[in-house]
Amino acid sequence: MTEQLRASPPHRYEEISRRLLEQARQELDAGDILQASEKIWGATAHYLKAVAQERGWNHHAHNHLRDVAGYIGFAHDRQDLRILFQGLENMHINYYEHQKLESDVRDELHVATRFIAEMSELRRLEIPERQDHLSPNEASDQERRLRSLTTKTPRIPRGSLPR
Repeated sequence: MTEQLRASPPHRYEEISRRLLEQARQELDAGDILQASEKIWGATAHYLKAVAQERGWNHHAHNHLRDVAGYIGFAHDRQDLRILFQGLENMHINYYEHQKLESDVRDELHVATRFIAEMSELRRLEIPERQDHLSPNEASDQERRLRSLTTKTPRIPRGSLPR
């Protein structure tokens, strides 16, 4: 990851997300299912990075993106977004495993567009202080997600690891 991208403001991640969605459409139209799959995942990931960056949350690891989707979804009683995210995560897997048909990937492109639009609506809302709709286990999961997103992890300088 380049330093420029690491320091990108949320609107830069959103711009990349929009561009990747368009590229996914083009790749699908050209019949390149693998590239379309990875572009769909990339669009989703970059949009979640925008959400996280805006809130000052960690977003440099795959599990952080999962936690962003889960935390926002559960906070707003939209657990369906977590399920949509899991399908979109499969697009990243499909890039390596090539298990999905073109129609599956096309469906996921629509899901990604919907997921991003719905996350866009939710990200502008304040996260409720109280989340009474959560079970004790879900509340515990939310606490874990928030810890993951807000705990500062030490950065290891490049070249400092033993060979």
